[in-house]
Amino acid sequence: MWSVILIWVLFGVLVFGPYIPLGSRLIGDRLGDVAYAWVMAGLGAGTVLGGLVAIRLRPSRPLAAGGVAMSGFAFIPLSVALELPLPLLVAGHLVGGTAWAFWSVMWSTSVQTQVAPDVLNRVTAYEIAGSVAGVAVGQALVGPVAEFVDPRTLLWVSTGVSFAVCAALLLTPPVRRLRRA
Repeated sequence: MWSVILIWVLFGVLVFGPYIPLGSRLIGDRLGDVAYAWVMAGLGAGTVLGGLVAIRLRPSRPLAAGGVAMSGFAFIPLSVALELPLPLLVAGHLVGGTAWAFWSVMWSTSVQTQVAPDVLNRVTAYEIAGSVAGVAVGQALVGPVAEFVDPRTLLWVSTGVSFAVCAALLLTPPVRRLRRA
């Protein structure tokens, strides 16, 4: 589980953290606040859809399935970097939200079923602290970095890192091999 937490910290610093301020700025500046609201609604709808899919599917290797699904998250920074029209931005965020929620359910289920009850709260605390810290660091750094690097370029980097994180998850033997309890 520690390897996943470390990978997720990297994801927070280089993908999720930078996306939040850059996405709102780039979408809002180009298409307006109402468009940004529609894009976020697409993300929210995707998370609901991902949760519903995760209720139905019970893969034998939940973290591997979640890692594969998580590759869909890359459509979020990619759709903004490409400056797609609003319907495609919403679709990209719908796909990304679905991927994110599916991964989250597979991860949470795996933690709850694989970690001993007497240490479950501690493992969960480490996981949340790492995730939140990574996002906060990414948000703090993206402002100064965006002064020197085009924000769209940073989102291209986030897109690449999204795919790399999925590959790292799948290349991690405990993730790949973990079977459903």
